[in-house]
Amino acid sequence: MKVVRQKILIIDDTAANIQILHAVLQDAYSIFFATSGRDGIEMARKELPDLILLDIMMPEMDGYAVCTKLKGDPLTRQIPLIFITTMSNIEDEMKGLALGAIDYITKPFSPPIVNARVKNHLELKRQRDLLEKVTVELDKKNLALNLLAREDALTGLANRRYFNEVLESERKRAIRSRQLLSLILCDVDFFKSYNDHYGHVAGDKCLQVIGQILLQTFKRAGDLPARYGGEEFAIIFPDTPPGNAGLLAEKLRQGMMAQALPHAFSTAAEVVTLSFGVVEAQPNSERNAEWYINEADKALYRAKERGRNQVVVVSFT
Repeated sequence: MKVVRQKILIIDDTAANIQILHAVLQDAYSIFFATSGRDGIEMARKELPDLILLDIMMPEMDGYAVCTKLKGDPLTRQIPLIFITTMSNIEDEMKGLALGAIDYITKPFSPPIVNARVKNHLELKRQRDLLEKVTVELDKKNLALNLLAREDALTGLANRRYFNEVLESERKRAIRSRQLLSLILCDVDFFKSYNDHYGHVAGDKCLQVIGQILLQTFKRAGDLPARYGGEEFAIIFPDTPPGNAGLLAEKLRQGMMAQALPHAFSTAAEVVTLSFGVVEAQPNSERNAEWYINEADKALYRAKERGRNQVVVVSFT
């Protein structure tokens, strides 16, 4: 496996200084150099080195100005920077550290000191980069786990657990805003017969089709379509005028019939159909999440009693 060398950028207007530093560091690192502040800034942005060695006393643009530019640029802000200088008083050192430098190396150079300090700072940089990489990977994994904890694997809809959380949250919000909150429950008509005769693979595909229709029908940011369990689905529908939930349930019912999935063992139709129970009400202390589910379930039961493949709405407005 090829080892990638860490990169060092030397910014110094004196060629002799660059040659000395190059001789000291070239065996262990990839060395780049610039002989002016402006060229150094451009090189830093292009190469994104792991460390910058920066002379302070340069014409046109001194090291302090270069440091200020580098630390003010999001692209180069995190690159560690060491000042190379003949100035050794405390005031100069404090000024450089205040601008964002991590260390000072004074001229004339001591090769062992240069090597030791560069090695230490590059090791710290390597560890910091590794920590940032691990942190990013952990964040990605945590995000994936959070999605898994909220999502039904088969349909891509919210799962029952997340549905319960959102229903309670939306109920509380609707109480504060005095807005209507609607809940839709739907069930695949004669799904057991469908599974028994067409097989579980076909049954799963049927549920996935329903999931896609739900996602296409309920697009508002606050709407939450979920797989409630088995062949049952639920939609939380907040902040809506009276009647809207019923209209969307009917649109969903028609959209399912338009898929024309054959169902020869249904008495509701020759294709797969859905029955719906819809409740719309302004929540209060008595109308908790369980109340909404029970009322929507009663409406769904009535839809089934009436022959299935239809929408029943109960309104408490």
